[in-house]
This record gives sequence, structure tokens and C-alpha cells, in this order.
Amino acid sequence: MVLLFPSSATAGGWWSFIDTDRSTVAVGQRVEAEAEVLFASIPAAREALDDRFYVYALRGFDYSIVQRAMNEPSPKGWWSLGDANAVELVPVALRISQANFGRARASFTVPELPPGTYALMFCDAGCARPLADVVPTRGFTVVADPATAELAKRATRLQERLANQAQALAAARAVTRSARAAVVNAESELRALGSKLRTLDRAVAEAPSSPSPPFWAFGGWVVAGALAGAFAFLLLRRRSAKQPPPALGGWQPSDDELRALAASQGSRRRRAPVP
Repeated sequence: MVLLFPSSATAGGWWSFIDTDRSTVAVGQRVEAEAEVLFASIPAAREALDDRFYVYALRGFDYSIVQRAMNEPSPKGWWSLGDANAVELVPVALRISQANFGRARASFTVPELPPGTYALMFCDAGCARPLADVVPTRGFTVVADPATAELAKRATRLQERLANQAQALAAARAVTRSARAAVVNAESELRALGSKLRTLDRAVAEAPSSPSPPFWAFGGWVVAGALAGAFAFLLLRRRSAKQPPPALGGWQPSDDELRALAASQGSRRRRAPVP
């Protein structure tokens, strides 16, 4: 059973480099080294816990061995010390955190090594077999005195800072190019829109004016208006005729009063002399 876990030290392949807190050192200085390791299987990880692994400083190592192995997806038996001079430094502390994934750490004081550039490696006794997927880390330089090592450390930090600034500058230039392209596209769209608007203005200006409607076209409306006015006048008159006359002061005579009035008028006619 093989369980794969991603390793932050893995540079896009099966391998894992060793990280150190300093790359240029002098004799007597302290160095911290560590690597994330991935074993081929869980049994291989458990077996490694029973073995002993060490930090080796390799001088004269042929790094083409590693480069050839990196060209293969999962090389077998790729490691070879070759003609390199291997100096054992200290044991490696190995801890398996999950299944076949773990971390290897070591802390050592630089021994009396001849000044020069070395490769650091985690491997077993005699450096015959590498630890898991670890490959040698190049550029570990031993100098003559601590002052030179400190100067080299400052130079390394300056180079890293310049590299970060260069990356930031490249990113800023990319953003600037993108912004310029956006501005050019916007200007092109504005020009196209302006051209369309001018074309529309010319089309409106060149369109023939609508002819005035003839007089007879208004005749129907005039007649219809007149008929509507006459019909409204007649309707108002009919409504006025149907309405009862207004009562005088709101008084209406009763039946007894009407009979008395009629009797009085009749007696007056009988007493009147005949001419």
C-alpha cells in the first residue's frame, strides 16, 4: 500500500531537497538542516525508523547523476556516490508524521573541512543508500573565517532581495501592459461608438421630411367635433326639460287647502252681477 502526501520541498517531482538556514559557513558555525521525506510505502517508512541515517558533506560529487534521475518519473537504484569524497557529520532525526510521509532534521557544527563547495546529503552509513526521496543540495560553501561567511550571508540576502524586487517589477510591468491593452481596447470601442453615432446623425439629417397632411385630412376631425358639440347641447336641453320646476319657498298646498280655495273661487263667481 502506498500513500502519497505532497511535500513542500519537492520541486515538482518525486525528489526532495535539503533546506539549510545558511549556505555559506565557516568552521565552528552552527547549521540547521531539514527535509520533508516521502517513502515508497508505509513498510518502507517503518523500516527507515529502525535504520540510521546521517548528514554527509560531499565534495566532488557528479551532480549529473541526480539530473538524469530527475528526468524519470520514478527512478529505481538511481543513487551512486561515484568518486565524491563523503564526510559524515551527524545523525539525522527522522519522524514519520502520516503513513509514509515524514520529516528529517539535523543540527551540526561545521567541522574542520577544507574551504570549498560541497553538496549536503541525507543517507545511510557510508552514503550507499539515500533517505527516502532526498537528493543532494548543492551550494553548501565552507569559507576560511566567520567574517567571510557573514559577508557571504549578507550578499546572499541582498541577492534574494534583488530577486524578489525583480519579480515584483516583472509583475508590475505585466499589470502595466495589461492596463495599457485595456485602455487601447476602450479607446477603440469609443471610436467605433462615435463612428456609429455620426452615421446615425447623418442618416437622420439626410432623411426626407414628412409631408404636411392635406386639409381634407383635418375635415373629418372638424365635423366630428361639431357633431359632438351639438349632441352635447341637445343632451343638456333634454335633461333640463325633464327636471321638475323648483318649489316656491319649499311650500306645497294640502288637499283641504286646495278644496277651500276652489270653493271660495266658486262662490265669488255666483255673487258676481250679471251685466
